[in-house]
Amino acid sequence: MRRLILVVAAVASVALPTSIAVVTAAPQAGAAVSLTCAKLKGTTNGPVSAFKCSVSKADKKLYKKLTAPSAISLATGGTLTWSSSGQTVTIGSPTLSGASGHCPSKDTEEIATGTVTGGSSTITHAGDSFRVDVCISSKGKVSNAKGTVVDL
Repeated sequence: MRRLILVVAAVASVALPTSIAVVTAAPQAGAAVSLTCAKLKGTTNGPVSAFKCSVSKADKKLYKKLTAPSAISLATGGTLTWSSSGQTVTIGSPTLSGASGHCPSKDTEEIATGTVTGGSSTITHAGDSFRVDVCISSKGKVSNAKGTVVDL
């Protein structure tokens, strides 16, 4: 169950312009990354959001935060929504790999990677890859690993 939640959190991060998954595995060959997001926050049993994304100054208000309503719903792929524009990013089921050592020792760590499969967002595209290194605390708090970003 914890691994499933972690995958969901990673997927949520990736769906954001900053990928939501912190992954140690390399993205698919030829897959592009459209954005990066500096922060991933949420809980295992609630929403997960990616924010502080690398969008142009003109687009900052439209693409401020990318959120999945439930971290668990992302474990098999799902849809994230941009807070202001309402545009969506749909991601496929992520692949999980082992820890990179960037999370506190008491946290569970997973690296999630996968592919954007669709959505209405004009800043991400079907075929883009996502990658996020996710830390999950014993209290269920989800964040990206220290020194990492969400690639999307």
